[in-house]
Amino acid sequence: MVDLDMIFEEVDNLDPQKFMSILKKMIAVDTSIPPANTYREYVDVISPYFKDLDYSLEEVLVPEELVKQIPYPLEGPRINLVATKDFGKKRYVSFYGHMDVVPATEEGSQKWRYPPFEATMNRRGKIFGRGVADMKGAMACLIVALQIIEKLDLSPKYNVRVLNCTDEEIGIYPGIRYLAEEGYVKGTAFCMDMGIEPNMPPGLAGNMTVTIESIGKSCHAGVNFMGVNAIEEMVPILEELIKLKKIVEKRQSKDVPGFPRFDTGEQRNLSPMFNLDIIQAGTKSNIVPDLCTLVIDRRVIPDENNDDIRREIEEAVERGKARSKALDVKTTFEYSYTPVKSDLTSPNLIRFKKVISLVQNVEEEEIRTIGMPFASDMGFINQILNSEDIIITGLGTLRSNAHGVNESITFDDVKIFIKEIITFLCADM
Repeated sequence: MVDLDMIFEEVDNLDPQKFMSILKKMIAVDTSIPPANTYREYVDVISPYFKDLDYSLEEVLVPEELVKQIPYPLEGPRINLVATKDFGKKRYVSFYGHMDVVPATEEGSQKWRYPPFEATMNRRGKIFGRGVADMKGAMACLIVALQIIEKLDLSPKYNVRVLNCTDEEIGIYPGIRYLAEEGYVKGTAFCMDMGIEPNMPPGLAGNMTVTIESIGKSCHAGVNFMGVNAIEEMVPILEELIKLKKIVEKRQSKDVPGFPRFDTGEQRNLSPMFNLDIIQAGTKSNIVPDLCTLVIDRRVIPDENNDDIRREIEEAVERGKARSKALDVKTTFEYSYTPVKSDLTSPNLIRFKKVISLVQNVEEEEIRTIGMPFASDMGFINQILNSEDIIITGLGTLRSNAHGVNESITFDDVKIFIKEIITFLCADM
């Protein structure tokens, strides 16, 4: 029998500097995307940790012709690191993490308390840095967990594969998609890209980006009757899209619970989101603008169909166009992420639910099953491998402010996640 008390004591006594020494090296490599041109450097940083644990290593390059499908200014090779150790078991678990992070910009009056690419722990055990929550911190936890497993001479119940993947933050053709297509994802997918709260998400939202351009004619503002104002002629289209937004956001998934609404407390199933996020036009106040660009972030629930979503947006644009004097209107669709479904009846997900109960000291009945409105590239596992055997967990919380200024995690949560990984791999259940 595996002695969980011994394991938990080992983790509780973990020297914070041991964890931070690993995390600091990872955060110090700026893998911001775009351009994410430092994958080579990052792989060189993390490879020795797996090599020291006798994991076999393989670098898998996403072919350039596939990378070209991503409409962003990327630079450098898209190197994915696959680390594998055969423990002589029948089952595999594939731990998933992505190596890229979003840029560490500052937002208005908000400033980073510490340099974003120097992981810093304050006196209260809060750790700041770009990527600590999303999601280099989780990979650092996995490395420490595997080190403890070796130190305590524990025997995992699974053969272990670790996938360090490219380009999750922009989707379209991320590393995990290519690895799934090429057969590198084996057994249960253990996605470490979400949160530490006691929750077993049965699904995640997908993401579609829609760009609409109204074309006008520029001229001197003093004789505006000689031109066509692209901003003004976008207004009828915008009005139709706002009407559609209200219709879309009333919808709910049939079977995936969602967050309660913070403003009303209403409990709803997972809902699609229709966000009018960017509008750009004009270069100078005395020039009538000839181009207005509107960008929509459309969050897609598992119940929805991309063709239907596209059709209703195109129809709304056409209704607005009929009331607009724009010389032309162009609409483009970018399918970044497909929705994710996770089978909570899978034996491995049932096992992980027991793990959460043991480690976080909560009754299994108290563990929530709430779908998350955040996108992930795990949808490619559903799509390519026809598998819903996906554990969705991670290190961050809503308070972590992932993608924002002062992204953070806590060392207490680090220890919880390390315990969960070791317990899942090694405990007798």
